[in-house]
Amino acid sequence: MRRIGGATVALMAVSTQPALALVDATIGTCTIVVVSPGTLTASTDLKSLSSTNAGGQAARVSVTTLLNGGVPQSTCSLAVQVNCFRVTYVPPTGFAFAPPGADASVQFAGRMQPQGGASLLDLLSAVVLLGTQNVDLSLSATKTVGVFTAGTYQAQPTIRCE
Repeated sequence: MRRIGGATVALMAVSTQPALALVDATIGTCTIVVVSPGTLTASTDLKSLSSTNAGGQAARVSVTTLLNGGVPQSTCSLAVQVNCFRVTYVPPTGFAFAPPGADASVQFAGRMQPQGGASLLDLLSAVVLLGTQNVDLSLSATKTVGVFTAGTYQAQPTIRCE
């Protein structure tokens, strides 16, 4: 966590499943590992806490998919998306930890971006091809009324692989 502009904030990527999230066992497995938690920083006007603000950092996860031996690997491609896994990023609806009243008038938005700069067109889900993909997860919390007060904030989005 970092203390910036009177507010200490952190972003943590959290899977709703154990570290090894099994998708249909007849197809294969998908594992999500949090490589690094992100950091939310306050905007100069204190209306947003975001990993994209100056000094902020996106969380990074590693997604590894494996198909069982009986499933043809060639069926999961950009052209044919059969037997593929889909990774979904669900922003939180409130802070996991924050000063009292902090969730009032806050809108959360998230974005996934594969490491290396390729864009997912601001989608919150994407088909993951076989192998290991590193994905950066950005998060923003914006006050629609008022500003964020000084304090410690923590947000925990959900990452799914299905």
